[in-house]
Amino acid sequence: MRSNVFILYTGGTFGMKSNANQELEPSSWEEIIDYLPAIKNQTFFHYFSEVNFTFQTLEPVVDSADITPEAWERIAKKIEENYEQHDGFIVIHGTDTLAYTSSALSFIFENLNKPVVLTGAQLPIFHPRTDGIVNLSNAIYIAGYKSFNLACIPEVCICFNDDVLRGNRAVKTSTNDFEGFSSPNYDNLANLEQHISVNTHLVHKGTNKALVLRTKFSNRVVNVTLFPGYSTLPLLDLVKNNKLDGIVLKTFGAGNIPNSPHWDELLEACEQSKTILFATTQCPNGQIELGQYAASSALLSPIVVDGKDITSESALTKLMWVIGNFGVEERSHILGQNIRGEMSVSK
Repeated sequence: MRSNVFILYTGGTFGMKSNANQELEPSSWEEIIDYLPAIKNQTFFHYFSEVNFTFQTLEPVVDSADITPEAWERIAKKIEENYEQHDGFIVIHGTDTLAYTSSALSFIFENLNKPVVLTGAQLPIFHPRTDGIVNLSNAIYIAGYKSFNLACIPEVCICFNDDVLRGNRAVKTSTNDFEGFSSPNYDNLANLEQHISVNTHLVHKGTNKALVLRTKFSNRVVNVTLFPGYSTLPLLDLVKNNKLDGIVLKTFGAGNIPNSPHWDELLEACEQSKTILFATTQCPNGQIELGQYAASSALLSPIVVDGKDITSESALTKLMWVIGNFGVEERSHILGQNIRGEMSVSK
């Protein structure tokens, strides 16, 4: 069975080449095609003869360090515009913020029933040892699942090296290894080895409901990592001056915070200003358990939402998305729910 796959190129290392100063900068999709005869002459895509491809570029192409919530919305709109005509989607994206974008898209799309696969590269496509070709090939298998008699993965995922990871569970773990991403608290959705195996029991079930997009993100948030000697006073000043609507608080261990006389004052200020505190852990594995230690008892407050085992990237984008799309009275409840498989709590 033929599959229709939409490929959106946004920039990133995948398509970067050296400028006059020997610095890597984004190039266009046309430059990539001109450089690679296998793509230009269609011999690369001829291997996927059972797949119909549509290519578009999200202009302007950028280093993923420059990605913004506005770009997330534009990516989502491109997918929405092409949703009915295609069976799967591939977004080629820089690796630095890939986990942020995959998390953001997972929250944007409600009732998603087709694969949205993000991929990229650690070495540019212009490099003789690039991993970009393998990553793109693997992404085509997941997005074009019908052509290869594979199970559908109807969610936002990251396809990198030989792994398929839930998009809002993935983190970038290496700046140079080809296995650049991992999913510390959730198993792979699929493994791309000699034979491709989809772990269907871990994959979201599809739905026949109409696709819904919620694309607004608030930038009135901060991501705070605690450290020994941390003072709450700068944060307290921001809250009291109504500069924030939400805080991701990356705590020690299982949710612990320093013993400071100003924590009660901060929590009171947050409650008065309706500023949400989303508590997470700095540890890559495991989850927080507020109240397990006395050092976390101060966070047992109605204004604090327990983030369980959510990743930092997912926590921040979820907080931005919840504040951007829902009223004050709904936010804490939605933030604490597992709405897209992003954390290990029941709905």
